[in-house]
This record gives sequence, C-alpha cells and structure tokens, in this order.
Amino acid sequence: MKLNELQAIYPEGLIKTTKEPDDSTLILPVENKWFYLPKETLTKSERKLLRNLFPETNYLNKLKDHPWYQYLFQNKPFPTAEQPYRIIQLKIKKESPNAMEWLTHFSELFNQVEDFFFIDKTTAILVEEKSPVVYQKTDLDGMILTLESEFLIQAHAFLGSFNEINQNFSLYFAEEQKIFHAYYKHQKNVFTFQDIAIDYLTKDKITKSSIMQTLKDTLNMDDELKLIIKTLWLKQGNITSTSKELYIHRNTLQYRLEKFYERTGFSLKDMNDLTLCYLLIN
Repeated sequence: MKLNELQAIYPEGLIKTTKEPDDSTLILPVENKWFYLPKETLTKSERKLLRNLFPETNYLNKLKDHPWYQYLFQNKPFPTAEQPYRIIQLKIKKESPNAMEWLTHFSELFNQVEDFFFIDKTTAILVEEKSPVVYQKTDLDGMILTLESEFLIQAHAFLGSFNEINQNFSLYFAEEQKIFHAYYKHQKNVFTFQDIAIDYLTKDKITKSSIMQTLKDTLNMDDELKLIIKTLWLKQGNITSTSKELYIHRNTLQYRLEKFYERTGFSLKDMNDLTLCYLLIN
C-alpha cells in the first residue's frame, strides 16, 4: 500500500519527515516518511493490522546474528583471518524507515564486504576485507552522494585503517569509534584519522599548556579569521586556493594576512606559524 492510498483511507493522518514518538499516536514508516494516526480513531485490530503492514525494522534484535558485532562490542572470540580488515563507521543524519535498505545498497558498492549492520537507529558498521580494490575518501563521497539522491538519506562516514585480526583489533576499533563520535559533526561527509590526527593527538597538551592558552588569549581570533586559518591550513598554505574556497579576492586575503602579522607577529604564510594557529583554534 502506497502513502497516498493510506491517506485516502485515513484522511486524519499526518505525514512527517521525522519521527517524534507520542503515546497517543500510531507512527508508521511509509515511503521514507512517517505517517501519524491518532490511536483513539483506530480499533485494536486496526492498529495490529497497520503495524504488520508497515513494520519498523528493529535492528537491535538482529545483532545476535552478527559475529562481528559480538567480536567488536561483546568481546567474543573471532576466528583468525588471513587478510586485514577495516571498519567503516556510518552515521545517518536522521532516522529513516529505509535505513537498512540504504545500508544494503551501500555495502553492495564494495568489492569484499564481510558484514554490515546498524548498532542503533542512525549508526551503522560496515566490515571490509582487504582486496585488490581499495576505495579512498573521494570514492566513498561519491557513493554516499549517489545514494542520497535515491534514498534521501544524508550520512557521515569514518574510513578506518586496515589491520590484522589479532588481540589488538577490537581495542583499535574502540579508539576509532571514540574518534568518530567526537569528530563526525565537524568533518566533511567522509574523513579518516589523518584528517583529525593533529587535533586529536595534541588537544590535551594544548589545554594543559599555559603557553598555548596565553597565546590563544593574546591572538584574539574572531570567527572570520578562524575560518581563514582553517581553510588556509587545509589548502596547505596556498593563498589562491584559499581565496577561491572563501569567495574573497586574493588581494583582500593577502591584506588580512598582513594585518594579522602586524598585530600578532605570526605569519600565516609560514607553515610553522600557520600550524600553530590552526592548533589554537581547534
């Protein structure tokens, strides 16, 4: 039954793009949307029938069927494997009734997927065995954008590193999971450890350093300047690329960098000074 047919039968129903649980409402997943029906207008038989017609997949009940879930999250033993594996962590931006179908299509784009599953309604794991075809960040970006147009699902992904299956693998994954949850909101659709390594490895040192905290207060960088520093660092100090990314004239950018140098003594054209300022804004 299609959404328009369901609404013809139940004109009092409301169509929403997000799920907001309400004890007085029956909420059904239909065509990548949510159909809201007041329970008081339905008989018990109708409620049961509608739930059976439009089931909401319960991923958590099925996790016991995934050995990789048991290995990564429940410390269960896993057989020795000859090839290295990597974990790709995914976070969809909002709950969707088509999430599992989206994840299945995503997994089919890879050459050697060992397992995939949701660990909650918006977070998924994909386990990839190393093969001659190894996809990079740009490849995953393309995959996610392609599926977004088909399923209307936006997602972030953390591309883990390939590692041998041994006693350290689950510990390695636990750190990757911590990194993903800490950084995915502030990164592009797909990112790796290399993208956040400097910030991740130095954050505690910077916080505890009185020198760094004094410098941070002295430099007094506003949001516009922070964006310039971040973009300039990501563009490896290339002024032309930075001005294009920020949609400002190259000469205007040069002028702002010179004024910053006059005020602080830090030259953002020097990679050492630029890196230090980048660390201070993160």
